[in-house]
Amino acid sequence: MTLKARVRTGILSQARGQAAGVGMAAVLALGLAPGIVRAQDAGTATEVPVLLELYTAQGCASCPPADDMMIDLASREDVIALALHVDYWDYIGWADTFADRAYTERQQRYARRFGHSTIYTPQVVINGTQIVEGFRVMEVMDTIAAQQARPAEVRLHLARTEGGLEIRAEPTADAAPQIAMASRRSAISGMATNSVVGTLSMVRRESEAPAETAEAADGAPEMAEAAPPPVAAAPAPAAGMGTTGLGPVGSGPYVVQIVRYRPSETVDILDGENAGLSAHYANIVTSWQPIGSWDMLAPLDLTIPLEGTDPVVVIVQESGQGEVIAASRVR
Repeated sequence: MTLKARVRTGILSQARGQAAGVGMAAVLALGLAPGIVRAQDAGTATEVPVLLELYTAQGCASCPPADDMMIDLASREDVIALALHVDYWDYIGWADTFADRAYTERQQRYARRFGHSTIYTPQVVINGTQIVEGFRVMEVMDTIAAQQARPAEVRLHLARTEGGLEIRAEPTADAAPQIAMASRRSAISGMATNSVVGTLSMVRRESEAPAETAEAADGAPEMAEAAPPPVAAAPAPAAGMGTTGLGPVGSGPYVVQIVRYRPSETVDILDGENAGLSAHYANIVTSWQPIGSWDMLAPLDLTIPLEGTDPVVVIVQESGQGEVIAASRVR
């Protein structure tokens, strides 16, 4: 049974009921307007924002409740909610105006890490370790609350300055030991998964018709291998910064990433499964770029060039797209 058929049997109406129950309401560049705007310091357990990634698409009939949820989450300071629009529903009849193949590939890497052969929308990944079906709004909220109880492993401070984006990070007393770090994190027993209601196979033979690519989880073939993320050179520190603590991408146990997003947009969808919908979207990712690696053996201290006034998020994540140990934002 296809995802479209299963949605018609009641999944979407159930999802929208859940949503109503909780009150729904690509490249770093040079230059920056002068002045410090705002900084956020993740210093204690209660001040560590939870990173939520929503994989969604304008052409996905089951995604509107998750997209509505994002509007509420966007106003919260204790959650950094990011919407990554994927491109694999474009064939239905409406090409997502925010979609980027790189976000599909990021979702594929999570699938491989969790041992899944398929990906789907709406899918939520929380702190790199928890996967929840995006229309299960109450479950998403419960997972966020559970993640907020974790101790802070990194103090992460950001500020816009005349020189660009200032990033300072240092491990706390709760930071995990460096020995066998990847093995320890990969074996976390709390990496919960959920049954996949609607999935999309990432393998498509040239002879297959487009409608044959959307399948139920029990019949989907193995997911195609995605290309690894691009390797970017670490940006040069501002003059006088000295040692930054940042190494080349792939050289350390943690990768430091810079994300830019657009706070809100409205799109009139003219075709496909959501034809006729005037959809409101929040926190739409426009760029997701690794800038270097960090071993946590010394503080991180650098300033990178930054363009424009869109919000910026810095994420410290286990290499191999594992656990997110720190995230902070400047709006």
